[in-house]
Formats: sequence, C-alpha cells, structure tokens
Amino acid sequence: MKRIHFILEIFRFSKLSLSSRITLYFAVFGLLIFYFTSIAWIFLSQKNLADSITRIVRTEISEINIQESGDVWWNLIDKKHHELRALSRTLANLTSGAHTILDTSIYGRAANNAPWQRLHLDSDDIVRVIPIDQAKVKDLSSHYEKRLVGSDSNLFLSSHKIALFINITSPSDRGEYFYKVTIDKQGISCLLRNGVLDFILISLGALTVFRIVAHIFAGRLVKPVEQLSRAATRVAEGDFNFQVPPVGDSEVGELRKNFNKMIIGLRDIQRMRQLEVDVERAREFQQNFLPREIPNLANWDIATCFDPAKKVSGDFYDLFELPGKRLGLVIADVADKGVGPGLYMALIRSLIRVYSEQSFEAEAGDVLPFEYRASGNKSLERQSTEQRVVQMTNEYFARHHGQEGMFATLFFGVLEVESGNLVYINGGHEPLYIIGKNGIKQELAPTGPAVGVMPDINYKAGKLQLAPGDTLLGFTDGVTEAMNSKNELFSRSRVQEILGQPINSSRELLDKIRQQVFSFEGNTTRSDDLTMLAIQRLI
Repeated sequence: MKRIHFILEIFRFSKLSLSSRITLYFAVFGLLIFYFTSIAWIFLSQKNLADSITRIVRTEISEINIQESGDVWWNLIDKKHHELRALSRTLANLTSGAHTILDTSIYGRAANNAPWQRLHLDSDDIVRVIPIDQAKVKDLSSHYEKRLVGSDSNLFLSSHKIALFINITSPSDRGEYFYKVTIDKQGISCLLRNGVLDFILISLGALTVFRIVAHIFAGRLVKPVEQLSRAATRVAEGDFNFQVPPVGDSEVGELRKNFNKMIIGLRDIQRMRQLEVDVERAREFQQNFLPREIPNLANWDIATCFDPAKKVSGDFYDLFELPGKRLGLVIADVADKGVGPGLYMALIRSLIRVYSEQSFEAEAGDVLPFEYRASGNKSLERQSTEQRVVQMTNEYFARHHGQEGMFATLFFGVLEVESGNLVYINGGHEPLYIIGKNGIKQELAPTGPAVGVMPDINYKAGKLQLAPGDTLLGFTDGVTEAMNSKNELFSRSRVQEILGQPINSSRELLDKIRQQVFSFEGNTTRSDDLTMLAIQRLI
C-alpha cells in the first residue's frame, strides 16, 4: 500500500501537497525545456528536409536540362519521361519509411504573361498538362525565393499536408517553372519521431527519475510543514482537540511545540468564550423571569432592586396580581451563585406562580387544587391557601431536586390591596421589616425551614395589617453579609440604623441602603447578590 501511495503521490496532479508542488514545479520546468528543445528540433528537421528535397530536385532537374534548350518542359507533353519518374522515386525513397511524399508535379508558364499550367506524370509515366484557374493563382515570396500556390491544391493551407515549391527556372527559359512536392505532415512527424526517439526516451526517463528523487527529498523537508499546515486548517475550522507530533529539537520541532501550546491556549479561550456566551444567555433568561413591570396599584408605592454579584444570580423577587384584588409578593435566595442556582431560581419562581394561580382560583370555587386532592392528606384542607402554595413548591423541589443538595430561602406573601392585610410564609429567609413613621414596628421572622431541604414540611403562616404609612422591606443576605476590605460584615444592625431614619418613599429607602452597602464594600469585590423589595401603603 505504501508503494502504491508513493506512486500515486508522484503522478497525482490534483490537490497537490506542498512537496508535490515543489517537485512538480521542477518537473514542469524540465518539461518546458524539453518542449522548447523538441520544437526547435522539429523546425530544424523540417528545414533540413526542405533543403534536402530542394537540393535533390535542382540537381536532378539541372541534369535533365543540360542537353536541352530553354523551355524544354513543353516539348515533353504527351511523352514518356523516365527521368521525372526517377526523381519522384528518389524523393519517395527519401522518406519511404513514413510515406511523407504524396505527389510531385511541375507548375509552369511559357512567358511572364502566359497562363499557368500544371504538368504531371500519369500512371504510364506520360507527361500530361492540366489548365489552372488563373483567378486563384497567386505568387508568394518566402525566404527570398518564389513560391506558387495553385487553385488545384489547398495543400499549402491544410492541417495535414504542405506543399513545397522549388524554383527550377533555368537561365535559358523564357517562362517560369516550379517543381511542387506535396508532403504529409504526419509523415514528417513520423520521420522526426524516428529520428529523435532516443532523445525523447532519454528525456522522459530523466524527468521521471528527477521527479522521484525530488519527491523523496522534498517530502522529507516539507512533510513537517505540511502537517503544521493541516493542523492550522483544523484550528481555523475550530477543532482544538488534537496535538501535532513532535519531531526532534530542530527549528521545526520547536515550532511544533509552540504550535501545540497555542492549540491548548486557544482551547482554553474557546471554553471561556463559550462559557461567557452560556452565562450571557442564562442572564438574559433570568432577566425574562423577573417582572417586566411593577404593578401600578392605587395607594401603594412599590420599588425593587436587583444587583447580582455575577451575571447570573440565585436571588429573585416577584410581584404578580391574584384573584380577589390581591398581590403576590416573593423574595428568595437560592443557595450558591452562578448559572446553576439561576436555573433553580427560574424553577421556583415558575412553581410559585403556577401554584398560586391554581390555588387562588380553586379557592374562589371552594375546591382544592388537584395536587392536594390526589394526595389524600385531609390535614392539608385546614391549611391556608398561602401555606398550600409553599407546601406544593417545597414538595416538588425536595422530591425532584433534593438529591442535588439545592435549597432556597423564600418569603411568600399575599397582600389584600384594599385592606392592607398580609398573609405570609417565611421559609428560612432573612427577617423582613415592617417600618412605620417611628422606625421598625415588626420583624417577620422565619415561619419554617428553607424550601427544598426535605419533603412533608408544614409551614406556618403569619398575618398582619399594613397601616397607612407602613412599609414592608425584604432583602437577601447579600445586604447583611456584604464585606469590606477588613473582612467586616455590613450586618443587620447597620440596616436597622438606616431604617430608623425618616422614609419618604420605597425607592428612596432602597437607594439609601444600596448606596451605603456599596460605600461600605469600597473596592472589594462583591461576593453575594443584592436583591431588595419594598412596598409602602400610602393611605
């Protein structure tokens, strides 16, 4: 197989490798020299053939005319002329192996103004005369010698035959006479081929040997470069999962080592870029799960803050309207940070919304949601709708994703917009604050563990009423656990100091907390997400 591949590589002319191109360039250069030499040889051979025929014809014709007076050709008409036949045979024998001489004849006219006529030997060696269409006769001058092309023959312009006209006019002739020899081009080629066969065989053999030797040495020189070229092509196409084999300590070997290092670097860069793309997509995905618009409720001032430490956050908040002029409030923090918690955030947010809509619509019809009717747990019927929502969320999350060790602290509340009554469940989240005109009025401490820790948890519900001027503030631990360069925490006490100051609006409150947290951190890289939710009853 290797030998066959070697032979195919030598004589292949499509999709050439670098070594094949190099050797082919040398071979083509040699072929060009060979062709130019052959063309020159052909022209010289043709000239020698023409000169030989001209010399023979003039010698023989001069011997025929030596005993005759001028214009002897007209006296030979209708007579046998063995000397002309002998001349034709002599010329035929000159190229008898290839049969290049096809015809001989004499073109002549008795005077310069007389018409041209053609004299030729018939099969009985008798000289016959044939008139020529004078309108198609013209004189040609070539190589300082007169040539005549007659209308009876287009041989001069044929692709296979040529006509050689030899001036045989003697000084004693009053007219003009040309001896015409018709020559087959293929015959000439055959003649030349027989003459230079050895030359061609030697040239082709030399070119083949040169091609093989050049291929061997060029292959050794160029093979490492070709491998690097193929590797560069694969890298350009985005394939970084390969290494170029080393080839010693030469410059090419060092180049290969550096090329392999480059591949590893590009592989890492590609992974980082892909990771950045994935994170950016996850960020956009998460942003779509946050409320696009804050509900615009009469007599209520609502503000939110969402500032992730990374592009994707495990924190989230949600505000959505429920049947009976109620507003669902959610603020949660999934354990850890990054893409994974961000995906769980989307799941919990979806569960809360779906179960809330199902439960409160079922409550309006005095029917338990399907999930509870299917469970057969009669004690669940005594739970509030808010408890059922959190219970279902916890069950789904714990049973389907508990083995992954993920959980989330969650505050879920349902606010009656007209009365200000709030029913809430705090599943292991940071205590929320009710803030009045004189500062903090109440802390909403956890009423159960974090969501997803374990199944079958009964969450307790808390109830209160927001009076006019009261503000509900919720935040994640990214506020209290913000850290400065001295590894000090912002702490809940600093939040409480801020809450003791006068509050004009929910937005002002969140901006004040956010500003002081960032000022406290300084140039320290933030390690946790910052999420806040504030809702104030105006009247």
